[in-house]
Amino acid sequence: MRFRIRALAWPGMLVAIALTASGCFYPAAKYHSVKEPDTRPWWCDSQPNQDVHDGGGGHGDHGQEHYAGMEKGPLSWDDCLALSGHLDNALEYAQQWPTLGEAEDAGWTRMVNYATGMGTHHRSPESGILPAQGVFDPDKPTYLQYGGNGDDAKLVGMSWYVNSGSMPPEGFPGDNDWWHVHPALCLSGGLVVRDGPCEPGDGGFTVDLSDYWMVHAWIVPGWQYEADLFINHHPCLLPEGPAAPDDPCWDMPMDMPM
Repeated sequence: MRFRIRALAWPGMLVAIALTASGCFYPAAKYHSVKEPDTRPWWCDSQPNQDVHDGGGGHGDHGQEHYAGMEKGPLSWDDCLALSGHLDNALEYAQQWPTLGEAEDAGWTRMVNYATGMGTHHRSPESGILPAQGVFDPDKPTYLQYGGNGDDAKLVGMSWYVNSGSMPPEGFPGDNDWWHVHPALCLSGGLVVRDGPCEPGDGGFTVDLSDYWMVHAWIVPGWQYEADLFINHHPCLLPEGPAAPDDPCWDMPMDMPM
């Protein structure tokens, strides 16, 4: 079920609600560490086994064998506070472009049109078509994700893309950011048209990306995925577009593959 915040969960929860609603993860984590040191805020306590394979050879199905035998869970307080600071910085950076139109006006390039569970992928002006070897900046996502293809589509997520060879990058503090690989993509006209090698009729060319690793972060207010902020797919980015707040998707089991 969806993890909804309850005002009486622990003393001062209303303060934490106000902080995380605006993206102030570090102050909320610091407050939590004082009031409830034996627990962690949701972004520092991903639920186990959330990053499931989709079973179809698609998004997120490659690279996660690296995490075999591992399980997500509560971070140490040092890692939690460090992660919280990076999330604040990344969110502040991404929110400079709250709509797709503003992002494209600022030089962000659309690489993927709106897709179920992911939104768009708009590439940073600094990143180039493919990121440089081993570059990971936790405070600046490589891609911004929007909830539609129109200029008024809202920011819903962000992701990082790193060329780190056969192993995932060190990534964020803690061990909850499980990175995945798209071994090959079909590009046509500057857009990804297929997650996998091109097929007849695609009119594009195949790019080998077996050394490139990606992770998403669902931390944009209104789109915070509380069971696992690093999950591959958001269940409420539906085929027809972003879901309304009362859509049944918000009550889907958190480990349901897309």
